[in-house]
Amino acid sequence: MRNVERGAQGSTVVEFLAVAVLTVVCMLGVAQLAIWVWARNVAVTATHEGARTAAESGRPLEDGVTRARSLLRDGLGGSARGFAVEVGQSGGSVAVRAHGNAPRIMPFLPSFTVDSLATALDEDFVLP
Repeated sequence: MRNVERGAQGSTVVEFLAVAVLTVVCMLGVAQLAIWVWARNVAVTATHEGARTAAESGRPLEDGVTRARSLLRDGLGGSARGFAVEVGQSGGSVAVRAHGNAPRIMPFLPSFTVDSLATALDEDFVLP
């Protein structure tokens, strides 16, 4: 009878470890998803501000890229180096695009892609 009790105690430890590992992995997954949402919000804000800056009257398009990169660097720190920022002009609008990967918590977790595009009317085109 005593051996059965010892085996039951051992299975409790194994079950606890399995549940603990699953819980930690799930929590890391949720945290990684939250970081992706945060990085996406930073990129969306940076591209919108970059497009507004590039669309201002008398400003060159490169000012929009500079502004977007500055906001990415302020919001993401060193992870902003992995983002590409492009600007383009078509007709009467300016477009700024940022593309990169969100920071990872742990090396074994997947990296999520962040892609943001913002457009604004070019004031030089619409103003007389």
